[in-house]
Amino acid sequence: MLTRKSNYPVALCLIVLCLGFGFVHAQMTGSAFQSQLHTQVRNSLLDDNPSWYEHDYLSMEQGLSHPLKSFTLFKDAIAEAFLPGQPKQNLFSYRHGALAADFNFLAGFEADFIDDLDYGFIYKGWRLNAQAGDHLCLHTHWYNGAFHGDLDAAETDPLVDGYYKRFENHIQLDNLSGEIGYYHDLGTLAIGRGRFQAGNTISGSIILSDRVNDYGYFLAEGQMGAFRLSMLHASLMADSTYSIYNDPLMDPKNYPDKFIALHQLSFYPWDNTELFAGETVVYGNRSLDLNYLLPNSFWRAVEHNLDDRDNVMIYMGLNQMLPHDLLLYAQLALDEFSYSKIFSSWWGNKYAIQGGLSLPTDFGKFSLEATAVRPYTYGHFMMHTRYSHDGRLLGYAQGSNVLDISLEANVPWRNYLDWDTQLSWRKRGSIGNDWTENYHETFVGTIDNATAHWFEGIVSHEYQVKSSLSILLMAHHKFLVGLDSLKQDDWQHRLFAAWQFDF
Repeated sequence: MLTRKSNYPVALCLIVLCLGFGFVHAQMTGSAFQSQLHTQVRNSLLDDNPSWYEHDYLSMEQGLSHPLKSFTLFKDAIAEAFLPGQPKQNLFSYRHGALAADFNFLAGFEADFIDDLDYGFIYKGWRLNAQAGDHLCLHTHWYNGAFHGDLDAAETDPLVDGYYKRFENHIQLDNLSGEIGYYHDLGTLAIGRGRFQAGNTISGSIILSDRVNDYGYFLAEGQMGAFRLSMLHASLMADSTYSIYNDPLMDPKNYPDKFIALHQLSFYPWDNTELFAGETVVYGNRSLDLNYLLPNSFWRAVEHNLDDRDNVMIYMGLNQMLPHDLLLYAQLALDEFSYSKIFSSWWGNKYAIQGGLSLPTDFGKFSLEATAVRPYTYGHFMMHTRYSHDGRLLGYAQGSNVLDISLEANVPWRNYLDWDTQLSWRKRGSIGNDWTENYHETFVGTIDNATAHWFEGIVSHEYQVKSSLSILLMAHHKFLVGLDSLKQDDWQHRLFAAWQFDF
């Protein structure tokens, strides 16, 4: 166990290094968990991660503004709602001194066509954005809607990533994300409901994926000199319940408490270089653990002293900006390892590695990425410590025992058309690729010496082409059309289209 005294030399070294490199990187730029590169291919107008975008506050008169304030404003709002151009009004806006707030109503419809299985989603909602001064920000986004058509197909829609209620002729779904945070050049404190991506990627993060339902979180980050220390602690939903009551009406609601904690140390030795390392831990079936609120400790050692009952992963990475704004990135995640068996085929050598290049040009941005994930990575032996949230994997979205090579192109045309497409090739093995598998049951009696090999089991190859076209022809209307084609044994196609009104 580490003592307070034993931390003094480490703290002193960090302070000296921070002062020595203080001239290199003096201000925070974004969050460590809001990466520079992410896929821009869209499945829906509602599946965007709000953390990728900043709200644009329009210059308006002081006080409360809305279209019903005068007949002239009402006529202008009606015309603006159905004409090309940039938004000039919100449903409600408030400006007073250093405070700015905007409230927008939204509604829309999305249609999906999967072979002969068609369905649609109609919804309404709102967005609220506010900022006080230069540092305090608030935003919320809520929507509620219903799927109609083929409900079995609708249950596979990317939006169905958490709770929903199925009725005889429709599926009801809603969601809420939001945050209130204090952002400063030297540090951040925020509490909210959302999702994050750790590491630059186009095919999905091997560390922390944002392709899941939103979750409640606390975020704290601080920077001194060339070092940034970041911590994220979030409340997750377990994948299923524990049956411990005699009352059958209570057991289906008996979800164990589940949490994930991350901490990361980033180092900027030069202006165009970032080195980072961190840990993630999933734990649960107990209350909030104060051990995982200490960002400057070694959590794997802490977890050992908690009777080795939690799920810990170590990760590290590099981001290097090269000439012509070419981004080189790489990250490695170690789910489990043994020093004595690290170069062997022991099944417990579970890791994932990812790297790529991204080049912006005058024509568009082009990214190439390769990802490899060993068998059994992300698996765990207890339900409430799985590396998952609400039934979806928090690690690499394609699972484990897989090699993925992806190419993405993002091509804007003028100010109202964006074409994004991603091509992927994957090689899979059928053994050790299910993150829900309990390895204590798989390796009964052989857990210390069983082996696992790349692409073990039945080998399959996949080809996937995903494309989306975003159209912003009018100030308050958005349109989206796209096609997602996947070839395993045969080609399967999903055609989708969406419209959204936002005022």
